[in-house]
Amino acid sequence: MNNHVQSTFETFSPSSPPVKQFAEVVFNLPLKEPFTYKIPPKFLGKVQVGMRVLVPFGHRRITGYVVNLTAIFDKAIKLKSISDLPDTEPVVSEEILSLTRWMGEYYQSSWGEAIRAALPAGLDDENREEFAISETGTKELLNGTLSKSANHLLNFISKRPNATLKQCQKELDKKFSAYALARLIKDKFLNTSHTTRKSKIGYQFFKSVRPANPISKEEEIEHLLKRCPKQKLVFDLLKQKEISLSELESRIPGSKSALRGLKEKNLIEVFTEKKEREAFVPEGTMDQAFGPALTLTPNQEKVFKELTSTIDTGRFQTFLLHGVTGSGKTEIYIRCIQRILEMDKTAIMMVPEISLTPQTVDRFRQRFGDRVAILHSGLSQTERFLEWKKIRDEKVSIAVGARSAVFAPFKNLGIIVIDEEHDGSYKQDSNPRYHARDTAVMRARSMNAVVLMGSATPSLESFQNTRLKKYSYLSLKNRIGESMLPLISLVDMRTERKKFKNFSILSGILKKAIRDRLSRNEQVFLFLNRRGTARFVFCPDCGYVLECVHCSVTLTYHGKEDHLLCHYCNFKARVPKQCVECYGDVIRFSGFGTQKLEEEVRQLFPNAQTTRLDRDTTRRRDSFAAMHRNMHAGKIDILIGTQMITKGHDFPNVTLVGVVHADLSLNIPDFRSCERSFQLFTQVAGRAGRGKVPGKVIIQTNNPDHYMFEFVQEHDVNAFHDKELKLRKQLNYPPFTRLIAIEIVSENESLAKDRAEKLGRALKRQTTRIKGVEIMGPSKAALYQIQNKFRWHLILRSQNMQTLQSILADNLELLELKSTSSGKLKISIDVDPFNLL
Repeated sequence: MNNHVQSTFETFSPSSPPVKQFAEVVFNLPLKEPFTYKIPPKFLGKVQVGMRVLVPFGHRRITGYVVNLTAIFDKAIKLKSISDLPDTEPVVSEEILSLTRWMGEYYQSSWGEAIRAALPAGLDDENREEFAISETGTKELLNGTLSKSANHLLNFISKRPNATLKQCQKELDKKFSAYALARLIKDKFLNTSHTTRKSKIGYQFFKSVRPANPISKEEEIEHLLKRCPKQKLVFDLLKQKEISLSELESRIPGSKSALRGLKEKNLIEVFTEKKEREAFVPEGTMDQAFGPALTLTPNQEKVFKELTSTIDTGRFQTFLLHGVTGSGKTEIYIRCIQRILEMDKTAIMMVPEISLTPQTVDRFRQRFGDRVAILHSGLSQTERFLEWKKIRDEKVSIAVGARSAVFAPFKNLGIIVIDEEHDGSYKQDSNPRYHARDTAVMRARSMNAVVLMGSATPSLESFQNTRLKKYSYLSLKNRIGESMLPLISLVDMRTERKKFKNFSILSGILKKAIRDRLSRNEQVFLFLNRRGTARFVFCPDCGYVLECVHCSVTLTYHGKEDHLLCHYCNFKARVPKQCVECYGDVIRFSGFGTQKLEEEVRQLFPNAQTTRLDRDTTRRRDSFAAMHRNMHAGKIDILIGTQMITKGHDFPNVTLVGVVHADLSLNIPDFRSCERSFQLFTQVAGRAGRGKVPGKVIIQTNNPDHYMFEFVQEHDVNAFHDKELKLRKQLNYPPFTRLIAIEIVSENESLAKDRAEKLGRALKRQTTRIKGVEIMGPSKAALYQIQNKFRWHLILRSQNMQTLQSILADNLELLELKSTSSGKLKISIDVDPFNLL
């Protein structure tokens, strides 16, 4: 028995409970098991499960999360002690700890990574690794024998000592190489050190001033200030109380110079006060009366009655509400949330980031006042923390937000509503790669809460779950009031070119329809899921297409800036005057984007107010709000946009929607491309005719015979699901099977291929005796090269997820790859992948 264990037994008598001297801590690192730390005497009785701790870890001091306390540690290991305790109470509840533990196990991340995802960004202190060039590094730089990427790094760090990883990446951009950095450190050309940068989002720091201690004698003070009336005025005020610099300046304007003089005479001292930030919520918020409710239709009343019968019993149940666009799903959500609040419970309302518009927020504020906290990426880190704190401190009872709102720290959760449940933004694309919809179901189950999912185009997975009776199916088949679903027509763009010699972006039918709507002072949406002015630049002589030098994608031409841009890595290039392959003189542009579409629309309709809404035009925080105000005020006639305009908007005066190039999403090499296209077109069509004037949708396509368009025209979601589910079953794809995707990425092409093939062989050997498991790959990813990194995919398929999870847990090759994952080679695991590109 080691000394630590002996001391444990000595600190308590047989009659008293054992003192828990040891804390099990997990980290935001890919480490499966918790680490045990000794709790020093000054923190005994203060450390609680769910708190953050600062602990030594190797040469660093990093933030960890306490997941267990124990009185006994019986391994012969000398334990390190907890260094600091940033919290006075747990920041993670036991319920969220349990949820994140499941997330870590199911989504193949660590428990610590899952906990970090559940907390507001910027809450933890940041450990910074800093680099400085060594003497040998300086010599090597002068010799010029290193690689280009190593030279770039050494050059930058020599000019900027103590540079961090982020600074290197930002400054060097595409010239940065993680592998070169790792080699320079290994070869001792760079020295490393670690510092901790304190998080400031939870605290405010005020500079204040007070008389110096010990205070000088009165006679001495009087002598020093005899000829300095302003200094005397300031000092007399400070003798009464400590005061902040900002308050002092407001009470005695121009006091800065007086303070300098008092400081030089050693009569005062300036100090920094640290205060916890308070989230302001008006007094009596939770007692405010609810805003007026809308009158429900008989169909809505029927759906609401079925939901409240479950809500009132306080038991877990998942509902899928399938309602056409404009059928009043949002009012059902609000009514259910109000019912939950009347039961003194709390609610989470989740919407895709793209739909979190001012319109959505305003509607909730009108009904529920200041009871609502808003969580989304448009807020600063401090703003997000304050919203999160309102929830944790029980000052509000509703959280409205995107994916991360699923972790809102409510204690008495009654309902989780998931609007547009089919949307891909609910799936996290970095570790931990959780799906917020499925995570919400797990959380609600543990809290006996109701889950209400809604969509005009439910995902096939959710639709299949209603067939299996895992979810209860509810439907709203008609729009509210007299508004009808829009009439949808197809335009064959092949005929436009061959028969009518129309080579422009817009068909003759769409141009005529736009003129007609503008003449009646109605508004138009034009949808194109592509930014830029031209999709790609090519040589008509040899067919060469200009591609990004770092990625496996074509470069997009942006006319206003007159350059080519890669939308994956932001690589920029000028348009060449001749072909770089065959030196042909003519370079042509093929395809088009929202920018090119905007130019053509302005030329065709010069008197119309035209606005473009895509990622390039919405960088400012108020872009969405400004667009909404202008649409409602009638200041926009034609709105051009990407997926941003497909959902979450309700503009009654929009009577025409044009889908400019419908084939884009259909041609993506992914088994879900048809389902996504159907959802996209149905959703964008739903923006038309939501007022009194009937809506019209015109879809331009080169492939009008595709079976998907028939269901879009008929607004027949159920028939599309039947057709698509039959195809999925034949092809052995989800929801009839389960998938896990493994991605191996490296700057070294041969290394990535070698490791992927080695892992593939190991998995195939392992699964030869397991029935019903298929290994697909390894193969190059559809987007093989991104930002100078090469990507290989392996896909595991089975009808049983537990079987797949156990295969990964037992595969030694995979465990070794995960443990050695670094800048040189990275591996990621995606359970239930949403995107296979």
